[in-house]
Amino acid sequence: MNAKERVLATIRHEEPDRVPVGEWGIDHDHVSRILGRHTYWRNRKDTTLALWANRRDEVVESLKEDCCRLAEALDYDVVTVDLVPPKSHYVEDPPKQIAEGVWADKRGNVFRYAASNDSIQQVEWAQDAPPFREELTEEDVASAMAQVQRFDDSRFELLDHVAARFAGERAVLGRDIDVYGHLMAPFHGSYEDDLVLTLTAPDEILKMQEVCLAYNRHVLEHYQKAGVSIAMQGQDFGMNSGCIFVPESIRQLYVPVMQRTNQETLERGMIPFFHCCGNIWEILDDFVAAGYQGYQSIQESAGMDTARVKQLYGDRLTLWTGVQCETLIQATAEETAAEVRRNLRNLMPGGGFIFGSTNSVQYGAKTDNYLKALEVVRSEGIYR
Repeated sequence: MNAKERVLATIRHEEPDRVPVGEWGIDHDHVSRILGRHTYWRNRKDTTLALWANRRDEVVESLKEDCCRLAEALDYDVVTVDLVPPKSHYVEDPPKQIAEGVWADKRGNVFRYAASNDSIQQVEWAQDAPPFREELTEEDVASAMAQVQRFDDSRFELLDHVAARFAGERAVLGRDIDVYGHLMAPFHGSYEDDLVLTLTAPDEILKMQEVCLAYNRHVLEHYQKAGVSIAMQGQDFGMNSGCIFVPESIRQLYVPVMQRTNQETLERGMIPFFHCCGNIWEILDDFVAAGYQGYQSIQESAGMDTARVKQLYGDRLTLWTGVQCETLIQATAEETAAEVRRNLRNLMPGGGFIFGSTNSVQYGAKTDNYLKALEVVRSEGIYR
């Protein structure tokens, strides 16, 4: 049984030869240690600086090489791939460093280094930035649709490279199905503005449904041609105490697009998965009804008890979990191993289980904890 067969078997809720392994994301500090060299793979700060310096091809070549090398080094059954900047990428006015960890451009955009995830984040916007709006005109919607139709397929360069290398033997997963972003982007609001809009202007958001579906359809068409196995959308609808958005708003605004996109995913021979952090008990039935077959990022620290999720949904969802992010950051190797063994006992029976971290192997986590987790899965995640 090769890696792809192993993944497809567990998604069918059959017991494969061993538990398949993969990651939604693993940050560059771990990748650099494992591969023994600098990488742009999930290297937010260095990637931002390189793209500002118009070194797009250098970044993409690193991503292509290191994605494949990492999958082979850790023997991943699932290989996760993102879109990349287009070949036409060019920054005419790159921000200049004006202080330690601070950059600004001539328009007045200001960026600051964030040590928590080794990234550069925008903290101030230019005065000529598009203003927040609460209503969309027909011209706004038509403009957004035209932008989708002009999508630059060079953004699939990494996916095409990885799929050509692995699609026959490993399950290639595309992460760029987008339900939330394409519905909300034309309003140019903050996350807080988006929350308010779902209550005050739901009909305006609904105007963007066909644009969102057109984008996802284009991505799915390319995925199908490339040989992608799993099409995944990721948006955090949960926080520690429950849903960030009112559940009824999620059902009204986002679930219909999820359902239609997932149906097309299945018709094209791929499997729809979702990533969602936080406590989402209130909407998990809705996600199952929308056609998702896999759930990644089961956050126990937010109240998503993994064993209970398996009990209630294990016959309908493949659960992609196994070690909590907090464990990788804070625990000892022995505590990490104990948690992995607990999850193997709870989640292996009947298949429907892919091992990985609950969100990602985050920047600053203990690489040795992650390698210990993989060691336990390789030695003990065997189906008899």
